[in-house]
Amino acid sequence: MNSLIEQLHDIEGIDSIGWWPLAIGWWILAIIVLFAVCLLTFYICYRLSFKRSWKNDTYKKLALLEKNLSEATARETLVSLSEYLRRIALRRFPRNECAGLTGDAWLKWLSKHDPKKFDWEAKGALLNNVPYSPVNAALSSSQIKELIHAVKNWVR
Repeated sequence: MNSLIEQLHDIEGIDSIGWWPLAIGWWILAIIVLFAVCLLTFYICYRLSFKRSWKNDTYKKLALLEKNLSEATARETLVSLSEYLRRIALRRFPRNECAGLTGDAWLKWLSKHDPKKFDWEAKGALLNNVPYSPVNAALSSSQIKELIHAVKNWVR
């Protein structure tokens, strides 16, 4: 019997399961997290660059014009809107292409280069006529708001 007892030995524990190689589920989760981090980083960089751009400044100025629009400030709003529109055009296109345009030629050029195909020749005539019209001329705030929205589309 002694010989049988001598043949017995202690049971050794099972080796612990290691982390490597990872299971397929962990790889998928790691790829999703990495993709989300890259997407978030790209979005934050895009938003920061937009906040520092001339487009954001123009959006703020146009929103302020629209907010302060009233019967009393309609004339000044149109003058400022015309100025902003010129600045946008000079920012987006070469100076020699648009800087010297006035009157109907300016409106035709705007219609030709507008990405949203707004009818500047018909609806933008206010920009040409207001500086030379009488001070007490009635101006429609709905037409001015439509022009402000068209200029906002131009900024995009």
